[in-house]
Amino acid sequence: MTTTPRTSPTHFSRIARRLSRETGMGYQKALTTVQENADRIMQQGPRLDAAGCDMALRLLLQQDLEFWGPGIGAHMWPQQYHAVSMELLHSGLCMEAMKAADRARDQDQPQPCGSNFDPSYLAAAGVEPLDYGAPEEDEDWDDEAEEVDQALLEPVDEPDRWRRHVLTQGVRPVYRLPDAHSLLPAVREELLRLAPDEARARLEQLHAEQPAAAEAYVVRAELHLAAAREAGLERDHDVLDAARRWYECAVAVAEVPLAFPIYNGGVLLWREESNRPLLRGLYGLARVAHGEKRWNCAEMILMRLLYLDPVDEQQAGVLLREVRAAAGIAQPGEIA
Repeated sequence: MTTTPRTSPTHFSRIARRLSRETGMGYQKALTTVQENADRIMQQGPRLDAAGCDMALRLLLQQDLEFWGPGIGAHMWPQQYHAVSMELLHSGLCMEAMKAADRARDQDQPQPCGSNFDPSYLAAAGVEPLDYGAPEEDEDWDDEAEEVDQALLEPVDEPDRWRRHVLTQGVRPVYRLPDAHSLLPAVREELLRLAPDEARARLEQLHAEQPAAAEAYVVRAELHLAAAREAGLERDHDVLDAARRWYECAVAVAEVPLAFPIYNGGVLLWREESNRPLLRGLYGLARVAHGEKRWNCAEMILMRLLYLDPVDEQQAGVLLREVRAAAGIAQPGEIA
C-alpha cells in the first residue's frame, strides 16, 4: 500500500513536518527545503530517530549546534543573553511585536541590584559542574575537520543539564529591568474586575498610553487563553496563534533594554518584580510554542529563560523536560 509524502513515515518527511510547524511555511515547501539539503543533513550522520531529526532541524534553521549532540542537553548554553525576539525573526516574528518594540525604544538600561547570584547551592544538592574544555591558545579550530564522537549522539536526554551549566558559570551579578515594564497594582485590579470585552479595550488603551508596559501584553495573552479554556478551545490553532502574538509583543518590548550590561552575564531574578513581565512573557511564549508542537522554538526560549532566571520559580525546567519528551528524545532509562 502506497502512502502520500504527507503521511510517509520517512526521516525526511518527519523533518519536513517539524520544519513546517516551526516556520509556518507549509509542508510541501518544507519538504522541498529538506530534499534540497539532503546531502548536508546526511553528513551529520545516519541517525533516523528523533535525535537525528532534531539535529537536522537545527541545521536547516541555521541554529548553533551543541557541543554535546542533540540527545543530551538541548540548545547551547549562552555565555551572554541573546534576545529571543531577534532569534524569532528567522521563523517569523509577528509584525505586531516589531511595531510594539519600535514604539518602546525609549527605555532605561537595566540597573544592578548590588547583589550576586551564587549557584553553589546546586553543588550542595549534588549537581556536578561541566568541563567546557576550552582550547589551547595556539589551537586553530578552523583548520581542523570536525569530528563528532558517536557516543555524544546517543539518544539519551539530560533535561536538567541546564543546572550543570548554571553551576559551571559561577557567580553572576543581579539586575532589575525598568519599572515601566510593569502595570500599576490599581490597573491590575481594574483589569480583573472588567468583563472580557472591556478588559481587551482597556488593554488596547494601555498599549497606546504605556508602550513600554510589557505586562499589558502578557495579561492580554493570559486573558485570551483563560477565555479559551472556559470554552474548551485551549488547543485551537487560532487561539494559540493569537496568544503567541501577544506574548511575542511582551518579549520584544521587554528585551529592548537588554544590551550592555546584561551581556556581561547578569541575571534577572523573579524576586525583582520589574523583571516579571519579561520572565512571564518568555514562559508563556514557550508554553504556547509547546502547544503548537514548535518544540525547537519552545526549547530555545526555555534555555534563554533559564539563563536569565536560574532560580526558576516558574518551573521552566519542568516544561523543558516535557518539551524534550514531546520531541521524541528518549529520557534516561527509556529505550529510544
